[in-house]
Amino acid sequence: MNARERFLAIAKFKTPDMVPVSGEPRKATLERWYREGLPRNVDLPAYFRVGEVADITSCPGEGFEYKWDRSRSHTINLGPSPPFEYRILGKNERYWVWIDSLGIRQRGFKKDWENGWCGFATRQFLEFPAKDRASFLRIKRRYELRPSKRYPNDWNETVEALSRRDYPLNIDLRGPFWWTRDMMGLENMIMVMYRDPGLICDMMDFCAEFQITVLEKALDEVDADSAVFNEDMAYKKGPMIGPRAAREFMFKPYKEMCSFLKEHSVGVIEIDSDGNSEPLIPLWLEAGLNSISPCEIAANMDPLRLRRNYPRLILRGGIDKRELARDKQAIESEVLSKVPVLIKKGGYFPGVDHGVPPDISLNNYKHFLNFSRKICGWPDEYMIR
Repeated sequence: MNARERFLAIAKFKTPDMVPVSGEPRKATLERWYREGLPRNVDLPAYFRVGEVADITSCPGEGFEYKWDRSRSHTINLGPSPPFEYRILGKNERYWVWIDSLGIRQRGFKKDWENGWCGFATRQFLEFPAKDRASFLRIKRRYELRPSKRYPNDWNETVEALSRRDYPLNIDLRGPFWWTRDMMGLENMIMVMYRDPGLICDMMDFCAEFQITVLEKALDEVDADSAVFNEDMAYKKGPMIGPRAAREFMFKPYKEMCSFLKEHSVGVIEIDSDGNSEPLIPLWLEAGLNSISPCEIAANMDPLRLRRNYPRLILRGGIDKRELARDKQAIESEVLSKVPVLIKKGGYFPGVDHGVPPDISLNNYKHFLNFSRKICGWPDEYMIR
């Protein structure tokens, strides 16, 4: 099997020849690993023997400067066009204050941002661009429904290359909660849900309309395997809004986007949300989603319980990163407690339950990958030395 065939077999609850194992080290983690012997200029996917997965979309994230150019970029632009001007408003020895390409004014620790995002950074959000309907309508002009301007110049060549691929193809999307929070901020968004619910409905509905309109050409020309809604909307003990509010504001855009993706044969439609989002799973399944990640153990998102409660829900992640920071025995115990039974049942992609933090050593991470891969059927040549 190649990587794409393997991915699709797992997603269909069939038995592949080998089950891939994943983890996403962040910059602060890599800095530690460089000190422990990881070559600085190494190709990380090749070094860790992680299979290729391609994304065909891009958009700015909170805190960052977004640069997209049709002549140089190779992804479809789902961000504001033009983006807000990225500006540093102030600096001192401790903090930076800046506006990112989404128009969010924020303050963060200098050490977390001066050399590029460290991967784990707390920020204070000071002001968001959307405060009411008038300011939303101004932002909406940056999301004109003119898809041709959002495709790279080499799109035809990209389509041709993707038609010959042997690896999975993903579409990264912003879910309606994430989309609206990026524009309005969490506190203001929740207040406006009560003060002007029609505005929140309009913002979330436009999230679906915009992304569907832009991506229709792409999915007519490329056969994508998965779509991931970035939708961080849960704390350790539960979601940021309850199922009733999620149904009122979000079910319609979820349903529209899932129907669109299914019409174009996208088989895996995933929610990526940290924290404990379990109370929202029934609504997501009803809307058409069928996969969830990263199954964060500290938030009680136990993949074994999720498998019992939702037998056909595709699961990704679920390996407790805290155990990987301990010793080899703890790593093996964590892997053995979950991976064998879950891969036997199918629909499970083993992986670290969020970004790999810097308290995990390079040797521990290698041991996690090697030990997990042996259980998942990988031959010795795929082990990391």
